[in-house]
Amino acid sequence: MLKAISLGVAAALLAAPAFANTTEDNCKAYSQRNNTDPSGCSCLGQAADKDPALAEALSKINVPADVDAADDATKQAIAQCWPQPETPKSGG
Repeated sequence: MLKAISLGVAAALLAAPAFANTTEDNCKAYSQRNNTDPSGCSCLGQAADKDPALAEALSKINVPADVDAADDATKQAIAQCWPQPETPKSGG
């Protein structure tokens, strides 16, 4: 039983880097298809590498409406990779 669990963990660890590459590649393809900024794709790939559930959620995003329909955790991960510039405060 322990051997089967160990093999499962090993397989998951070996597959994890593929999530990042797939996620990053899918992100770049999405950006090209939808004329969006691909600058956060590497960041998103790294996040997916650490979180297989995120990788799964991101794999279902093909059009902008899919981003809108994504759960809050997925939207937060996306936002962290494409931070919005701070709005300058008017001083006085």
